[in-house]
Amino acid sequence: MFLATITAADLPPQVYAHTEGHDVNLTADPAHWRPVRGIGTGWVKPHAGTGLWTSPVTAHRADRTPTDSAWLEWCRSETDSDTSALWLTEIWPTGDARLLLIDDQAHLAAVIDAYPAEPNPYVAHRNGGRYPDWVALAADGWDGVYLTDRGQWATRLPQSGPDLYGWDLESCLWLRPSYVVGRTVCSAARSEAGAA
Repeated sequence: MFLATITAADLPPQVYAHTEGHDVNLTADPAHWRPVRGIGTGWVKPHAGTGLWTSPVTAHRADRTPTDSAWLEWCRSETDSDTSALWLTEIWPTGDARLLLIDDQAHLAAVIDAYPAEPNPYVAHRNGGRYPDWVALAADGWDGVYLTDRGQWATRLPQSGPDLYGWDLESCLWLRPSYVVGRTVCSAARSEAGAA
């Protein structure tokens, strides 16, 4: 079965958003990695606090220091959150990172066919509750799943077939710590519309 992939070199620059008090060293240390766990009550995502979520850099300074991300933009536009005190840590995939790509609904269907999870009873009314088995993906050596913006819209409440509703924006779910942690900087994004 064909599974779409993206190379580490082709993955857009990613950042992890967090509060100032978060210990970034925990993110960087495989000994502190929190292995991804199966779907919780939150639609299609793994249990909260497992794996790592990153999103693309959407703005940066002239020296390429990130100042904003897709996640912070989503928080401001969808929840009217003040993101000005959040920090961004660069996450760079290792050269041999195995990354799945979901750029359309067929990509998601192929992942589910290859790695089906037990039906999620919390969303059995949608798609029969069928979603990827995140734990099995990690156990089989997949390091992350990258959902593009196009893929997010294609899998957001489609007429039929699998969906990733609740995975609200272009982002990468890291299933294993196959990345290097880069700089940590304060976000320059303001809570008002637009970035500083």
